[in-house]
Amino acid sequence: MFNIVKDFLATKMGQEIEVVCDAASITGKVTKLENNVLFLEKDEVTCFVNIDKIVVVWDKKGKGKKSQPPGFRPIIDEFM
Repeated sequence: MFNIVKDFLATKMGQEIEVVCDAASITGKVTKLENNVLFLEKDEVTCFVNIDKIVVVWDKKGKGKKSQPPGFRPIIDEFM
């Protein structure tokens, strides 16, 4: 399964993405994939992300625009 994630991340090489791992959200440019580690670079700092821990990946929007995760409609109990 992780080969599928790694193959997908390889298509994002050189692009700015945002990944969510457990409770952390990390944004950066994909610079390298090695073994099960994703290398993200931002402001000349490299972040090393364990591919096994990635929950969500989405493209980073244009400069100044924060990408938004998908929204969820709250369930309202009619009998409250």
